[in-house]
Amino acid sequence: MASFNVKFVSCGRGGLVRFECSNPSDFRIEDNGVVYAARTLQRTPAPASPLLIKAVDTTTQQQWVTQVKMMPPTQVQELVVPPVMSKNFKEIVFPSQNADSTLKRIKRDWVIPPINVPENSRGPFPQELVRIRSDHDKNRSLRYSVTGPGADQPPTGIFTIDPISGELSVNKPLDREHIPSFHLRAHAVDLNGNQVENPIDIVINVIDMNDNRPEFTHQIWNGTVPEGSKPGTFVMTVTSIDKDDPKTANGMLRYKILSQNPESPSSNMFTINNKTGGIITVAAGLDREKVPQYTLIIQATDMEGNPMYGLSNTATAVIRVTDINDNPPEFTAETFFGEVPENAVNVIVANLTVTDKDQPNTPAWNAVYKITGGDPTGRFSVPTDPTTNEGLVTVVKPIDYEISRTYVLTVEARNEVSLARGIHPPKQSTATVSIRVMDVNESPYFDPNPKLIRLEEGMLPESTLTMFTAQDPDRFMQQTIRYSKLSDLANWLRIDPSTGRISTIAILDRESPYVKNSLYNATFLATDNGMQAFKCVCSCQKYLVELM
Repeated sequence: MASFNVKFVSCGRGGLVRFECSNPSDFRIEDNGVVYAARTLQRTPAPASPLLIKAVDTTTQQQWVTQVKMMPPTQVQELVVPPVMSKNFKEIVFPSQNADSTLKRIKRDWVIPPINVPENSRGPFPQELVRIRSDHDKNRSLRYSVTGPGADQPPTGIFTIDPISGELSVNKPLDREHIPSFHLRAHAVDLNGNQVENPIDIVINVIDMNDNRPEFTHQIWNGTVPEGSKPGTFVMTVTSIDKDDPKTANGMLRYKILSQNPESPSSNMFTINNKTGGIITVAAGLDREKVPQYTLIIQATDMEGNPMYGLSNTATAVIRVTDINDNPPEFTAETFFGEVPENAVNVIVANLTVTDKDQPNTPAWNAVYKITGGDPTGRFSVPTDPTTNEGLVTVVKPIDYEISRTYVLTVEARNEVSLARGIHPPKQSTATVSIRVMDVNESPYFDPNPKLIRLEEGMLPESTLTMFTAQDPDRFMQQTIRYSKLSDLANWLRIDPSTGRISTIAILDRESPYVKNSLYNATFLATDNGMQAFKCVCSCQKYLVELM
């Protein structure tokens, strides 16, 4: 007959565990972990020797040993609930009252130990837990009842008690994640409904089973790490939760990295703290230009990461490698060429192109150009095209072909931010720009303009007044200049078309209506013979002095 039983609820693995006991003559243990008495046991004053139970994993040969102590019912420290109780299961006895028959509130000298019931039991139900008994049942008939949430209060009907025998039973599987414990009160009354005992508190703890997988708070985690980071650089922390009891192995999680894609330059670029979920770099060689992003599969396992017993779940960690300025801009050619007409301003002479392996449209990629030689008078500038990142060599001051026919500029390319430590600009970050100045046909000019001549009135015709010649800035074109009269209101003058000699064709009269304040104005034109002829106009002012 069974005296008591112990079920190793956390050891059973579907028949893969073999059980042994240290006293096979008095006890036997079944394959399901239930211990039975092999014979009738007598209660003795002396403490019974502890019974040792050993469980052996038949696959790994791993062993577990537990000790079962047998004690009188009033000294029981913990009641472990079997799936099926014999009729001799443990009792909870109401504490003794005072000698008189009057029911009084007394201070209890002991506390009823909690009853531990595993969650998710398969039954059969109802499943007996414990027997509630009063010493008064020896001389009269009593009725037992329990109250509290789970009994007569919502959720009702989970626990019931046989009113005559006092057997407390559970009627359905329990869920620790829903309700972790129940607090009931047991009552004993006589047939007239009179209370014969003070109510006693019964605490039923729902023992956790590993019935919940870890759940990551996000399925996809996003993190960043700068390229070139040293080993040990923090990246991110992933988090998983488990609804099972965190104080037991059922809720103790361990993290690991299952895979890394791509596996370059090493298959183990990152590691994870198995307890906290913190991800750090573990190898050098992060290069955004080669591998811009890594994808990690992270696993969380309960039972402290035990791969055989633990439940697992996975999530994805996407780690983006951020750019640093570890690649300077490099010109695509050593020398660039351009040409510009003389006197042109705000025109683009040449487009300078560079390559930069850093992330486009960032300060580490955007180029800044600087002229470091060949432009002492500041006639050029090199702004950056914001779209193409090209350097636009631009004329900002007029250039004279007759002064300089070519310009050779030295241009340096840099980024908006400094290069990363240890990176130095190569020679490809400097280029030469050769600019040819094109000659254009410029207008001849008179000097001075206007020209003042002092004359006496009455000067006879055919008298030479002055030589009025124009200058041609196109010294290398070998052009000729022709002169003509543009304005002569009194028709007093003529100009030699070849020499520019001005002479009279009539007598000059100070009293002429065309003379104002003794001044007479005439305008002459000089024209070169270039392919695109240019002209200049000059006024000749004659100050006439009256003859006395």
